[in-house]
Amino acid sequence: MENIDLSILKRLPDPNLEVILEIEPLAPLSMVTELPGSYYKTLKSPDKKMLCGLFENIMGWHIDLEDRKAIIQELITLRRKQKLAYSNGSRGSTYIPLLWEYFEVELPLIPPQLGHYDDLWSRAFRRTDSFRHTLGARYMDGAFIDKWSLIKKRIESDTKRKPKEKNSLLDRLFKRYMGKFPMYYSTPTKREFALYDGNFQIKLSIDSTLFDHLTSKLQSENIGYLGTSEGWVNVTINKLRT
Repeated sequence: MENIDLSILKRLPDPNLEVILEIEPLAPLSMVTELPGSYYKTLKSPDKKMLCGLFENIMGWHIDLEDRKAIIQELITLRRKQKLAYSNGSRGSTYIPLLWEYFEVELPLIPPQLGHYDDLWSRAFRRTDSFRHTLGARYMDGAFIDKWSLIKKRIESDTKRKPKEKNSLLDRLFKRYMGKFPMYYSTPTKREFALYDGNFQIKLSIDSTLFDHLTSKLQSENIGYLGTSEGWVNVTINKLRT
C-alpha cells in the first residue's frame, strides 16, 4: 500500500497562485448540498467542499473519519503555533476536508445544461436506538435469519400499534442482537442529476505546492468524481495567463 504524503499540511497555506480549473463531466452529475432534506437537488456548480473532495481523491487521500479527526486536532495545534486561525468547512456533513485552507474559489463559469432528471439513490441510514433499523436491512447473519423471522412476524402482526409508536420490547431485542445486522441500512431517495453541454471553468487562488502536487498526479492518474462515486470527471488545471 502506497504511503500518503500529507507533508503539505505542515506548510503555512499561501493561496496566491491564480489558476483555471477545468472540469469535463464524463457522466451525469448530482452535486448536492450538505443538508439537502428529503429531496437531493443538485447544485449548478461544485462548491468549495466538493472541490476539496475532488482534489483529495486525485491525490489519493482516502482517509477515514477517525483519522481525519486526529489530523484536524494536530492541525489546530500547528496553526495556533503558526499564528493562523484554523478553518476546515466541515459543518453539515461527516466529511472533513483537509485542503480547505489551500485554495479559494473566485469565479465559476458554468456550462449550459442539456437536461436534468430525477433518479432513486440509495441513502445509508443507521438507527441503533430502534428495531426499525432491521426493517430496512437487506442482509443479516445467516444463522440468525430464522430467529429474526419469528420476531419480525410479531412486529407485523401487531396491528393495534401505530406505525410511529414505540415498542420498547422489540427495541431491547434489537439492541441484544445488534451485531447480527449490518451497520447501515439503505432507503431509496429521490435525487436530481444534470447533464452538461461543455466544461466547468473555475478560477482559483491556490497554494503553489498544492498546484504542483495536483498537476503531477494528473499526468498519470486523472481519476476524479463529483457529487457521487458515479459522477466521473476529467480534470485539467493551468496557471492563469497574464
